[in-house]
Amino acid sequence: MEDTGSIRSFHAVMKEVLDYRKWFEFQLFFQKTGENRKELTNNAFFTFSGGEKAMSMYVPLFSSVVAKYDGARDDAPRLVSLDEAFAGVDEQNISDMFRLMVDMDFEFIINSQILWGDCETVPELAIYQLLRKENAKFVTVLPYIWNGKVRRPAKDGEMERR
Repeated sequence: MEDTGSIRSFHAVMKEVLDYRKWFEFQLFFQKTGENRKELTNNAFFTFSGGEKAMSMYVPLFSSVVAKYDGARDDAPRLVSLDEAFAGVDEQNISDMFRLMVDMDFEFIINSQILWGDCETVPELAIYQLLRKENAKFVTVLPYIWNGKVRRPAKDGEMERR
């Protein structure tokens, strides 16, 4: 930016770079069991359940991110960060969303008040539970390991090796 004589804030540059609408133009369709395929319009979207809405938003978003990452070097991280991920989504759809992120080879950082990520569709995961009791001025961090079957407290030094 300095070489061109143009100076913009980091926030403005990141906002432009991460605006997936500039990467692709696409049209979305959906099909429910026993029905014909239909275009996903605003009216159709608002008839969906919470899980259907989440799937109809996350799948195209993740697909466009994968397409963008596929243009990067092989050793580039495929990072996705979600705040309050999958809020209002049922357990089956949450499991399916995690499967999708694993299948797309994402490294993900997710925060949630209720979501642990310890789904059968996730082969392994490092989990940090953050506790702040009674307005304390500090946060306690409790690390856990998910091995695809069992969530257990991490042993001393185990998280640093991951």
